[in-house]
Amino acid sequence: MRILFIVGIAILLLSGCTTVKYNGANTFVKNVDYPEVDKVMTAYIGDHLVQKGTIVEEEVLVVHNTIDGVAYDITAMTYPKIGYDTRQDFYSAIGVIKGALSDPIQALALERKPGAELCVVTVFGNKACYEGEYENKKRLSEAGNSFQQTLIYSGRVGDKVNISYREFTNNTARPAFNNDVEYDLSSSNTIGYKGAIIEILKADNSSITYKLIRNFP
Repeated sequence: MRILFIVGIAILLLSGCTTVKYNGANTFVKNVDYPEVDKVMTAYIGDHLVQKGTIVEEEVLVVHNTIDGVAYDITAMTYPKIGYDTRQDFYSAIGVIKGALSDPIQALALERKPGAELCVVTVFGNKACYEGEYENKKRLSEAGNSFQQTLIYSGRVGDKVNISYREFTNNTARPAFNNDVEYDLSSSNTIGYKGAIIEILKADNSSITYKLIRNFP
């Protein structure tokens, strides 16, 4: 049985040598400017009324179901992209489980073609490839420089509405820059904070209808 197992692994390991590239993931910068100026909007408590900033995203590989291979098990999880060459992308292999007699793991590789198998690349440049359920996706980049300013609706008490200001860097709130502000609608239905101005058309303790006059600078 041990001999058959070793032969099975040898068949899985493709001939040739694969050189893993560590040239990083492609990043995508998306500008956030919400909502449109002068467009009537309705939001509910906890919703974002105004958003301004940038989001930096990176490519990852999501394996939906664990791949139980002869030589390696590829756990169902998200694998960050670590590099690419002209025909394939490389991903971190942290989470992949090595068989007792299998070569040490270097990375995961996926060719850019329909129906491509997901391959485990060994430290010797060999591959063990498997079919499975996986897809390329984008997620917020941990190494990027995402930044957003936002106003959040916090409800109404009497003639006063409560608005929360929040700043986020890489999807993490910056508590030192957060603030909760109360506005008296009996004085004016136009409110502003840090350059963002909105006109409140209707508000109660569950929702608000408004128009953006000007977003954050």
